[in-house]
Amino acid sequence: FFFQAEDGIRDFCLSRGLGDVYKRQHLDTNKDGKVSTIEELRGLMFTDFLQPPTAPKRFYEEVQDKQKLQEVLAGYLSSYDSNDKLSQLVLFQFAIEHLLIIGRILKQPGGNALLVGVGGSGRQSLTRLAARVMEYQVFSIEISKQYGLRELRDDIKK
Repeated sequence: FFFQAEDGIRDFCLSRGLGDVYKRQHLDTNKDGKVSTIEELRGLMFTDFLQPPTAPKRFYEEVQDKQKLQEVLAGYLSSYDSNDKLSQLVLFQFAIEHLLIIGRILKQPGGNALLVGVGGSGRQSLTRLAARVMEYQVFSIEISKQYGLRELRDDIKK
């Protein structure tokens, strides 16, 4: 979405039943009393990553403190082997947004996604991190010239 005016963001929020988003103080980065830019609206994030994976029920909640989210995710990164590629991952704003989206997709029954991007953009690393945060196991298929339907069926059985 591209908005040229503050009215566009307000109208967008109100038309989708998100009127309270327009007034959220923690999203108001320029302190003008309202959420009036697309950057401020992008700050609206939800996740269940803030609770420990061992919690009996992890609630999906709005991220009110981005710094706390960054610290929690950094903790997940540091808890893994330093030789792992994940330990070299840099969690900037877009990476965190995509990590939360991937986590939400993986949580859905039968959830799947096709992640498109240039090599080295972090698709696989973010997916592996999201799976680890949710305590899922990751299985990767190794494609070769001889890889066929039979090999695919064998991999699915694993």
